Amino acid sequence: MKTAKTLDSLMLLTEEQDEHLFINIANAIISYGDKALPLLKEKLEKSKDAFLQHRLESLIDTIEHKNIINKLKSWREKREHDLMEPCFILAKYHFPNADWSWLGFKIMMIIEQAEREMNQELTPLEQVKILNHIIYDVNKFKGDINTINNPDFYFINTLLQTHIGNPLSLGMLYCIIAERLDMPIYGIDLPNHFILAFCKKTDYFPQIDDVLFYINPFNRGNVLTKKDIRNYLNELNVSHELKYFEPSKNTNIIKKLFKVLRNLEG
Repeated sequence: MKTAKTLDSLMLLTEEQDEHLFINIANAIISYGDKALPLLKEKLEKSKDAFLQHRLESLIDTIEHKNIINKLKSWREKREHDLMEPCFILAKYHFPNADWSWLGFKIMMIIEQAEREMNQELTPLEQVKILNHIIYDVNKFKGDINTINNPDFYFINTLLQTHIGNPLSLGMLYCIIAERLDMPIYGIDLPNHFILAFCKKTDYFPQIDDVLFYINPFNRGNVLTKKDIRNYLNELNVSHELKYFEPSKNTNIIKKLFKVLRNLEG
């Protein structure tokens, strides 16, 4: 049985010099999950030994990483339609001291601003025009090419604080707002880019034939056509694969985010 007393004892053993023994000690600490984090962080703050600090940091990182994986698995299985949840999960890991209540309020405020302007009589293009006005004119979000190689700008808290983003961060925010407004807007993973597709409302996940038009969130929500995408792919000398034209599920968007961050952070 796992007890607090046992965990306290394991903390004393983190200084074990025998690496083979320490592997067992580390695995036992990791098995406690979140319960071990406060003690590990407390010991890390007090330690002045570089070797021990490295061990403690590795244990903390392993536990937090496992927590993220478990939370993302739960999201994928139960709430994949909600893109905001994984965005917050990942950002909290990198920025644990951010004011998440304020950031959540910020998103809801944008959603309410857009909701007040929407009605059932508007065409899809008119809906996008309103959403663009709220995001880019009222709230002053904008794309900046300098953010593309900075990993911090791929997290939603940085975007909400600075109002500056790249195609992926702006596209994810656009999708989050659209989801809350019940607008059928989905991400599309292009090479070195990220755009959106406005689709017909369907009882199934939309396919390429359901796409009405495309949206470029990095360029103030400018509307695109299939021809524009083909021209872009031609410029890159990339084949016109189906995946570059059809809507992508939220799990694939998060996979793209992971891939970008991995490349940037090495």
